[in-house]
Amino acid sequence: KELFNGAVVLDIVDVYEDVFDMVPLDIINQDWIFRSINVSRRYDGLKRFTDVVFATPACIVASVLVFPFVYLAIKLEDGGPVLYSHLRVGKHGKPFRVYKFRSMENLPTNEVKETKKVTRVGAFIRKTRIDELPQLWNVLRGDVSLIGPRPETPNLVEEYAKSVPFYNVRHIVRPGLSGWAQVHQHEAPKFGIDIKQTKTKLAYDMYYLEHSSLLTDFSIILRTIKVLMSKSGV
Repeated sequence: KELFNGAVVLDIVDVYEDVFDMVPLDIINQDWIFRSINVSRRYDGLKRFTDVVFATPACIVASVLVFPFVYLAIKLEDGGPVLYSHLRVGKHGKPFRVYKFRSMENLPTNEVKETKKVTRVGAFIRKTRIDELPQLWNVLRGDVSLIGPRPETPNLVEEYAKSVPFYNVRHIVRPGLSGWAQVHQHEAPKFGIDIKQTKTKLAYDMYYLEHSSLLTDFSIILRTIKVLMSKSGV
């Protein structure tokens, strides 16, 4: 007893989370999920209200100050479509279409390439993340939130659900334009199947689900702004 007199006993899992900002996947089971993840209706309602409050003026400003110039630039470069959409998996596994400004070259329907090139306009709007501004419409529709786990394509979700235990737990909340994993993971999976990096991403997503709150969301927004400014050279 004297050996531990005055000592502070720390839980190794809590220490791990505090140091790495993620949950070790080895401890995740059904008991952990029911005990640690508590996304209340009140929080979900407040988050939805916050999404609409911030996304509405942002969408209006972008529609007036950004969209017309991007539309003109893309049309002048190759005359192709301005927007493109693709399927993503949302809350409760429900698929939805996410919208972006087109940044890849526009090829004739009879011409096929294994890899398309990024256009000059596309390179700029990708670097500045302008290509993702149409996703504000997805926020207003309720497909996504400003903050949450980033949505994946249906084929990747199907594969990861088979290979990564409890992967689909991340779908209990709306996906987000940015998230805890996006501002922490330096080598995020981008193209094709990447089991290793997806497990790391899930560890960050689980941390977010465990600590979800408006304060956490606000901290992610600040980190996201910092990342965007650094990548755009500001």
